[in-house]
Amino acid sequence: MAAAVPPPRLAGPPFAGLAKAGPGAPAAAAMILLALAILLAYLPAVVAGLGFVSDDFMILQRLRAADGLRGAAAFFGQSYYDYYRPLGFISFAADWSLWGDWPAGYHATSILLHLLNTFLVFLIARRLLGVEASAVAAAVFGLHVVNQEAVFWAAARFDLLATAGALAALLLLGSRLRRRHAAAALVYLAALLSKESVVALPVAAGAFLWLVRRERSAELLRAFAWLAAAGAIYVLWRQASGLAAVGGAGRVPKLAVLAALLLVPLAATHPATSAARAWLRARRGAMFACAAAALGAAGTMALTSARGSAFRGAFGAFGFDALHLLSPVSPIPWLNPLPAWLPAAGVAAAGAVLLAAWRLGGRETPVFLGFFFAAALLPVSSMTEGSRYLYLASVPVAIAAAWGVSVSGTRAASAVYTLLAVVLIAFGWQVREKGRDWLWASDMTTQAVATIVEASGPGCRGAQVFLATAPVRVRGVYSNINAEGLAALGGCRPDSVATLVRLGYHSPDVQAVLAPGGLTMTVQSYAGGFVTSADLQRFDIGLEAGVPVGVDNPLGRFAAAPAGDALVVRQTFARPMDAAARWFVFTRGRFELLAAPSPAAPAGPGAF
Repeated sequence: MAAAVPPPRLAGPPFAGLAKAGPGAPAAAAMILLALAILLAYLPAVVAGLGFVSDDFMILQRLRAADGLRGAAAFFGQSYYDYYRPLGFISFAADWSLWGDWPAGYHATSILLHLLNTFLVFLIARRLLGVEASAVAAAVFGLHVVNQEAVFWAAARFDLLATAGALAALLLLGSRLRRRHAAAALVYLAALLSKESVVALPVAAGAFLWLVRRERSAELLRAFAWLAAAGAIYVLWRQASGLAAVGGAGRVPKLAVLAALLLVPLAATHPATSAARAWLRARRGAMFACAAAALGAAGTMALTSARGSAFRGAFGAFGFDALHLLSPVSPIPWLNPLPAWLPAAGVAAAGAVLLAAWRLGGRETPVFLGFFFAAALLPVSSMTEGSRYLYLASVPVAIAAAWGVSVSGTRAASAVYTLLAVVLIAFGWQVREKGRDWLWASDMTTQAVATIVEASGPGCRGAQVFLATAPVRVRGVYSNINAEGLAALGGCRPDSVATLVRLGYHSPDVQAVLAPGGLTMTVQSYAGGFVTSADLQRFDIGLEAGVPVGVDNPLGRFAAAPAGDALVVRQTFARPMDAAARWFVFTRGRFELLAAPSPAAPAGPGAF
């Protein structure tokens, strides 16, 4: 590893005129301006009335049952599906005690947490770069459109809290506090109790101590021991809540990779490995060639294998991550549903990472950021449901961008700053536009509940609610209707709520006709994005354009077939339709009640 060099300064720094005011003036001015820019991007949607959507209502249901902070202790004994996040729920409970079910209070807390994380990114970057470059890193992170989902969606608070804990733990480990290991371990435990996705933080911590702090292996072992103790406490509490220690056998491979990554800084800092390190450096070219050959073989397998294969899924997920993190324009419209070319994008991105490792492998800052990126991405490497999973991973990407700006040179400074300004403005504008999409989702949810309540009667008592089509990621935001939302917004508690078809990004014109024997839906110029289910619970049967689909479900026989460029869906009812059944269709961005067939079939044994 090359000898440490002083952090480079930006060529022609824009804050040079402020330097005369004191050493802290440029940083303070930059962070104040950045905070205002972030507020300008995020606040308009909140001020316009951004409400709750989707999983928010499941969280509110638990807060109502716990009565806010009064029942906060109960969260330590509860799981959240397959997750254990008691501190995240305590954060929500504090909001409940302050605001009740007023959405703006929850969104304000999320924005404040994002501002805190932006400042922590600045502090992390200051350990690596100059003031100007650190401000660039904070700006890229704070305004990056990839982070809008974690901030706008109240239910994504877990990512904000976990990231704050992870960054604070790194800063503590790099401090001169006498009890820095214990303090970092405590904060790491708090991060784990907010969201388990920071479990690989010790990888970043080891690289930080090795490459930034230039510590010896004994110091790394002490840090790892404290962090491991925090992880053990988390696992014990997780098991006490009734969950498996590591979330199932499927996560064992990721834990094996985690262990391997932890060994690298230990080996690199131990005196006994000096000869082995010299041997590896002498064969760097051969190692790169082997890695390139392995990547080529894996990429070929991914691109030639059938859909659903492990290699294809892994490269597809990496392509998803790379597009979200590196594109100055949000790729959400291109990725809903996930396109067939996504694995190819993942192979290309992996090749770019390998090339960067070859070119920059002797420089401390890029290598540390590579370890940090791996630590942030490893636990969520298979997640392609939304961009919130990339909130922590955007930190090393933002710092890497700032590092690139800082080493760009004097001649390129003008062009680099111009490009940076354009990208940041584009990010901010896109965040505001996504705020409008989230606002649409909350307004649509309110309208949907009002429509269902009006059709089903007060309290929806005895009603059976069927959603012929229902949004899930329309306009790239979470917009599904659930029983908890019906209860929270309309006091509506029907006997059942079932969805037949879920919609992806687009909201086409759906022509639906309800008859005594079944339902027929027609979508002209169908472009894909519909998904159905054999049990009306796990939606995993995609309706591709031009491909017929048939499946039996609890209602009867479901069949979808192309008719020219249109899609025709027919759901045959195996049993008579109950008079209490209410059918709704999501079309052109809103829910509409389907007219009941006449005469309505009387309720009877086995009816629905």
